[in-house]
Amino acid sequence: MKLLIFGAGRVGTNLATFLEKKHDVTIVEINKDVCDRLASESNFHVICGDTTDPELLDELKLGEADFIFAVTGHEEANFLIALYAKHAKCKRVICRASEPKYSKLMQRLGVEPLLPEWTLARELASMVMHPVITLLLDPQFSQIEMLEKEVSGSLDGKSIADASKKEKATIAAIYDGEQFQPASPDLVLKKGMKIVYVKHNPK
Repeated sequence: MKLLIFGAGRVGTNLATFLEKKHDVTIVEINKDVCDRLASESNFHVICGDTTDPELLDELKLGEADFIFAVTGHEEANFLIALYAKHAKCKRVICRASEPKYSKLMQRLGVEPLLPEWTLARELASMVMHPVITLLLDPQFSQIEMLEKEVSGSLDGKSIADASKKEKATIAAIYDGEQFQPASPDLVLKKGMKIVYVKHNPK
């Protein structure tokens, strides 16, 4: 997937580091010193420039991106980037905000709000309320990985039972674009569906 990340602070840099191995990641940052450091230390594409410059945004072809993350340290810049990206018909736009009150407004505009403090608090609460699930979702501890894959090629027309054998994994759910369906063994997969599967990776 093509991912554009605006802002090379802790959130943007860590996000790029997590995703660069499997996706086409570009990070855009206005600070030249930060850009030079990232370019020398990382493998993802780094562009140094004003994140609210319309000419730069046009050159980046936002409409072709699968995800855009507006996570600079400037809230106004994040909102402008997000709106520009939605206008360009980007598939998914995630925008960092500091106040929960902005969430409803962003959602009405088709932008997905990100509130780092709330996200962290939710994850910490989950560790208390669902400790076993938390351990399960950490592949380094459980050696169990939860993945998703779009149905295409040889998976199209296969039953869940046959697809599970092919992927050597347990299919947990199917998403048809509107809702999740239980993974009944005889359910036939169709192109465009997404499967969520669990894979054991023993050491």
